[in-house]
Amino acid sequence: MKRAWQRIANVSRSLYARIVFVYLAGLLLLSVTAAWVAVSQFEQLGREWQQRTQIDLADNLVRVMQAPLGAGPDSPAARDAADQILSINPAVSLYVLDAEGRVVGDYAEAGCSDNAQVPLSAIEDLLSDEPMLPVLVEAPCSHHDSVFSVAPVRFGAAGEPGYLLAVLDAGARMSMFAMLRTSSITRTLLIAGSLAVGLAGVLGLLLFALLTRRFRKLTAAVERFAVGDYGQRIDPGRADEIGHLSRAFNDMAATIEAQLDALRENDRQRRELVANLSHDFRTPLTSLRGYAEQLRKAENLPAETRDAHLAAILANADRLTRLARQLSTLARVDAFEKPLCVDAFSLAELIHDIAGKFRSQALDAGLELTVDCAPTLPPVAADLALIDRVLANLIDNAIAATPPGGKVAVVASVSDSRVVVEISDSGVGLSADELTLVTQRFYRTPASRRRGEGSGLGLSIVEEICARHGTRLRLCSAPGEGTQAAFDLPIA
Repeated sequence: MKRAWQRIANVSRSLYARIVFVYLAGLLLLSVTAAWVAVSQFEQLGREWQQRTQIDLADNLVRVMQAPLGAGPDSPAARDAADQILSINPAVSLYVLDAEGRVVGDYAEAGCSDNAQVPLSAIEDLLSDEPMLPVLVEAPCSHHDSVFSVAPVRFGAAGEPGYLLAVLDAGARMSMFAMLRTSSITRTLLIAGSLAVGLAGVLGLLLFALLTRRFRKLTAAVERFAVGDYGQRIDPGRADEIGHLSRAFNDMAATIEAQLDALRENDRQRRELVANLSHDFRTPLTSLRGYAEQLRKAENLPAETRDAHLAAILANADRLTRLARQLSTLARVDAFEKPLCVDAFSLAELIHDIAGKFRSQALDAGLELTVDCAPTLPPVAADLALIDRVLANLIDNAIAATPPGGKVAVVASVSDSRVVVEISDSGVGLSADELTLVTQRFYRTPASRRRGEGSGLGLSIVEEICARHGTRLRLCSAPGEGTQAAFDLPIA
């Protein structure tokens, strides 16, 4: 029982319940208004028909009343004639009016029309050529707006002009409820209207149920998505507002699912990198320990052997330094939240300075490192520290990817209002699949993994820095043909 009441409470708070309440309230209000207007207009139609069919009644009565009225409106002859007319048609009330509309002869209840006056405007409207029916006048005795018939008449010995007024529905008006009780037409119309309203209400409820069913499906999908079912999708159906909302939900769900997959892959690659770095640390440390133990235990090692051991120790120390630098880069990879510190500086000087730092490394690797950058190159507007990192990463990657005897070239030139920098090498190159992956965080090429070098962060950092400067890192490569990396900066 409690669960049933809870379900009813949930339904009452739903969108469907609110729509149904507004619809039924509006339908009820419209039905009552339409019924009131219909009944009142039906009553007006009856009065118009009564006035239209008896509009000449006063003209006919004047023929009967004209002679008796010659003796005066209150004469016995006039009253006898009026009594004969009222005995035939008791629903009619007769009055004689003077030229100003005042009642001078009353053949209804005695004294009920004392000092009464009928507006001449209503009389003139009805006597016009094309009167707009029904024309109503306040009856002198009943004081209700009633339809009437009127005709000019003369009364008294002097033949004074006036009007014979015949009030047609005096005492015969019915209330709306009386019409419902006694009129079969009104009752039929009421029953038909009630059936139509009931049918419209039922059809409206069914229609709203069909419409809100799609909302309920959308709500259920969102609720399942919220608890972790990220594969939820909705059939948009028709191209209406609900369909647009369903498509927007599908797009949002696909984006969130892709982002979650990317986060999972990012986390997997991060864990893999940490595991690889841990292994890479253990290897040189073990080697360092071995060579150090040999130097400590051996008293009379030949100079060549001692130098070889020392060279191996230095090589392993350099390897550990590179690994530590990679870990430092890993720690700073997400530290680009602060605003750019944009200054105007000479890109030519920066390129020559960084190339000088890498020249000894290139010579040790048996490579030729060249710089083609004119001293007259215009200054650029950028963050000096971040562009320094971009150039260093690109040159370091080019040297690492180029076998002995190869060449690494750095070229800077002006194009329109920007300075274009290109770093190219004659190394192993990249396949089309690798070219789309090398800028992802923690991705390492097979050659880099074989060498046990790299953290998979260099190019992703470069691309992120370029994006923050409003430019794009452009890579072009093919297996065995080397790689070209380019970006541009605005002239200051």
